[in-house]
Amino acid sequence: MTDMTQDRFALKLASAIIASGVCALIGFAQYAHGESRCGLSDAGRFHEAVTRPVEEASPAYFLRIAETFIDDCPDRLEIREAHLVAARAALDLGNAERAAAHYDAALKAGARLKPSQRMDQSVTLMVAGKARRAREARNIAVSDWLSGLDATDAARLSAHKFASGTIYSVRYTTPLKRADVTALWLAVPAGDGLPAAILIRSAPQKAAWRAIRTGGAAEPLIVAEQLSCRQSTWLGDVTDDLTLDELERGAVGDLLTYLKHPDNVEETPKGEPLAACLGLGRMLHVPARTETAMLR
Repeated sequence: MTDMTQDRFALKLASAIIASGVCALIGFAQYAHGESRCGLSDAGRFHEAVTRPVEEASPAYFLRIAETFIDDCPDRLEIREAHLVAARAALDLGNAERAAAHYDAALKAGARLKPSQRMDQSVTLMVAGKARRAREARNIAVSDWLSGLDATDAARLSAHKFASGTIYSVRYTTPLKRADVTALWLAVPAGDGLPAAILIRSAPQKAAWRAIRTGGAAEPLIVAEQLSCRQSTWLGDVTDDLTLDELERGAVGDLLTYLKHPDNVEETPKGEPLAACLGLGRMLHVPARTETAMLR
């Protein structure tokens, strides 16, 4: 499978997930929109077009069907999800202004963006030159993620504030033997820029590879890893003699260095996807939602 095919498959999958929201709204919409010039059949056809494309599931395809539905059915509840489909497709087509407009329209229509969608919105606003709003969207993404962890007692939270930004300390309450990520520190610049994180996590694949090389049994392995929106850096093994307080002091020091020169959105050639934040699902980790395929 080529990189382009993988990208398109990922977009198709993401859009299908978004479309589940469309499906959930259809039953309610028949009562809320009895006078709409568009009916349930129109919403159903849009849902079908998203989840079962009849042509190549490219960003251009998703943008076209979403904008067609928005134009034809502007007063249906489902347009909030259609705007999100269109926003992501426009982002993957490299059209920042168009993507930003669709995120704004989705919010105006009452959509509640997930932290990952807020971060994508932030990227589109950065590229569009709207720095203040980009910072606002980025900060909302982080705030919503932290609020979700706090609401479910998933982690103990604290913050270290500096002139260059804030470093959030997240110590997960999941029992150690079942935890993919034990602790995480997230650096958010005070000004423009993208976040970065340091994770303390299990590394089962790395442990298995070591066992193959040594010929022994695989032992549990915990590692420290630094993530930015552009790259992942393995920092080393975490041994039993290191406490979380000691690890936090080291993580805060490393992230303070990052905050001096945080990453910004990289320019991409015209027509190429905007440089969205890679590995965001791990950077804003929620227990039981980690993509285990990313662990190595």
